[in-house]
Amino acid sequence: MFVGYLRNNFEEELSSIIESDKLFDLELLKQTYEVYPQYCFAAYDEGKIVGVISAYDFNKHVFINVINVLDTHKEVLTRFIKLLVQNVSSMNIYVLVEDKLSTYFTAFKFQEHSKFLRYMHSGEAVAFNFSNSTAKQVSGEDYANISREIDRKVFLDDREEYIKKDCVFSNSLKLSTTSGFMHSYVVNKRYIRISPWLMQNESYLDAEKLLRGVLYYRGLKKIFAFVPKDIKEISELYESYKFRKDANFTLLYLGEKPQIKLENLYAI
Repeated sequence: MFVGYLRNNFEEELSSIIESDKLFDLELLKQTYEVYPQYCFAAYDEGKIVGVISAYDFNKHVFINVINVLDTHKEVLTRFIKLLVQNVSSMNIYVLVEDKLSTYFTAFKFQEHSKFLRYMHSGEAVAFNFSNSTAKQVSGEDYANISREIDRKVFLDDREEYIKKDCVFSNSLKLSTTSGFMHSYVVNKRYIRISPWLMQNESYLDAEKLLRGVLYYRGLKKIFAFVPKDIKEISELYESYKFRKDANFTLLYLGEKPQIKLENLYAI
């Protein structure tokens, strides 16, 4: 088995991982590889990729944004973490990882920042009004300015290029109001991911409009999002629209602790 940099034209080699994980974020991996190929690594076994990891470099921190290893090759994760720590430009790293994988990172002295939940909407119809007036209010006309302003307040980091270009796809849906913005995109034929979704303080009504918007425009596809566990107002909003808790995650960090304002973070 070879563990090293992710090679060009990797989609076909990822077939085993894509088949094993219905939520594997192939488009995000492709986009990250375009921008930071030096932070994309893979494990190859007989011509197939059995594990992959990628990271995006912000101004203050490096964020591990894609991580997937086949159950039969979990030991590869240790080698991935070692490669990243040795190669990234900053020793300030954070990652959102399913709880069952946390120990691989804590072995490298990663610490817990906060708990997250993955919420999943089944695609079942939800009764709510979505008028032409509401559609205009969330139309995203000022998305660029709103997202730039709020993202800086929530993450205290320079993520403008990421928000403007590197997390945007051909199938992106951008919604915004004067007090928040929501981005969602197609992961595959069945699933939509909300990421990112940020709001100003005390903007519950606008947040509800944005959630109604993504449910309305995305039809009856399954929608998922990663949500801070301990912010009651945010969890209650998701659950009121028939989102269900799907899995437990932990935000871990190495080096400087990210100063993320979780109360404004509706989806990471």
